[in-house]
Amino acid sequence: METPMITLLAIVAAALAVATCIAIIRRGSARLREEARDPAVNTSPFVVKPMVQLGARDGKAMFEIVFAGAGVAADYKLRVYADRSGTLDFTPTVSYPVNLPEALPKIPVHKVFRVPVSGLEPGERFSYRINYADNQVFAATAQAPTAEGEKTRIVVTGDIAKWGADERRIANRIYQEKPNMVVLVGDIAYDDGRIIEYFEKFLPAYNADQAADALGAPILRSIMTVAVAGNHCVGRPETMAVPDFNEFADHFAYFVYWAQPLNAPVSAAAAAAYGKDLIGPKSRKDAIFAAAGERAPAMLNYSFDHGDAHWVVLDSNRYMDWTDPVLRDWLEKDLMSTTKTWKFVTFHHSCFHSSRKHQDGVRMRLVADIFQKCGVDIVFTGHVHTYERTFPLTFTLKRKLADLGKTEANDLLAESTKYEGDLVLDKEYDGATNTRPKGVIYLTTGAGGAPLHSEAMPEELKWQPQTCVAKAGRHSLTVLDMIGTKLVARQLTAQGEELDRFEITK
Repeated sequence: METPMITLLAIVAAALAVATCIAIIRRGSARLREEARDPAVNTSPFVVKPMVQLGARDGKAMFEIVFAGAGVAADYKLRVYADRSGTLDFTPTVSYPVNLPEALPKIPVHKVFRVPVSGLEPGERFSYRINYADNQVFAATAQAPTAEGEKTRIVVTGDIAKWGADERRIANRIYQEKPNMVVLVGDIAYDDGRIIEYFEKFLPAYNADQAADALGAPILRSIMTVAVAGNHCVGRPETMAVPDFNEFADHFAYFVYWAQPLNAPVSAAAAAAYGKDLIGPKSRKDAIFAAAGERAPAMLNYSFDHGDAHWVVLDSNRYMDWTDPVLRDWLEKDLMSTTKTWKFVTFHHSCFHSSRKHQDGVRMRLVADIFQKCGVDIVFTGHVHTYERTFPLTFTLKRKLADLGKTEANDLLAESTKYEGDLVLDKEYDGATNTRPKGVIYLTTGAGGAPLHSEAMPEELKWQPQTCVAKAGRHSLTVLDMIGTKLVARQLTAQGEELDRFEITK
């Protein structure tokens, strides 16, 4: 018969063993997180592991696999396996050199490779393998863009990557929701959108080898992901900042590692912002623009189709002039020409919100008239690190468009009143019993991982009149489920708790 002392010692020993195991697991998770941040660890022969992206959408391919490595294009072979379409082989068709004039720690000389993929059926799931020098070095599964009439799930979130625990938890929640596509509404890697910030803050969480709250998830390699350029994506962390190549040589990772359509005109304002207005040595700027190729600045505005939806991505950064008739004409014609059931627009800077933060960033109200005229269903934005949904609304500027050109739009004085206008709100729409909105719904979904702006959200009695729902205290993401003429939108926390839900039917 055991004595009480022996039993007590056994309990203590067991407790110590459990504590030791927990400590080992925690150290292992921490080690994995740190290794994931270092491109020199476990990435050979990749500097950036494969990602599924829109690509050019020029009719020649359905999408592209994008990755970066130190080899040459002939060294890499992509093989796709699909049940219906069989086995398909592809090789990189384009490569861009990333060769910065000064050696920077953790940014080796490499090339960005783009592999257009075609021959799959819409919505078809597939696995793919990449061989390097005849040896398999990578494998993943993904899905071709969904077909019209097919049920589609899309996740939208923004303001994400500071390599914090909340970012990684949100990434894992995105992955667990099993979307067909992910849309990131800007501010992808803080503070300047530099290459090293992608390596250390964004890619480890969104292209992790494993899915876990502590690590992130393998989103980029397995789910079509779309990027919007926020101010922190293009070296403009402060309102009037201009990218300074004296300070950093690795600006503009957005233009280097994303492959997206180039189907919108480049405005004079954007050409200047990424040309003569930049500061710093020519050699540094030339190296980045060689890596970006034709994407800088042409990839700031674009449109594409996915399933039953037409998407338009816009650049809302301060240098843009949305009174420009060339841009406005393109936007209106693009939205009018689609036959898709759903019309969505996304840009970074929220233009209808109640937060005391970023009330100086509402200049995209300049194009609200086009959204209304063209029947846009939802506008998705970020910038404000909260979740907020407006009533369906129509908006009319008080001032004439001709009085709000680029010079004044770039003047911070009285910006909060510059774009005032008259609102018509559809308060009969409740998204549950009445699911046919009269007007455009503006969704701010900028709680994707960066520190929240919860302290800037006033109490409900002080919300602006257009605000229907606001949730400022939790990190979250938007989940859209569409089939035919029905859409269900949910706002979820990293733990899967539902903060908001509404439906639209047509």
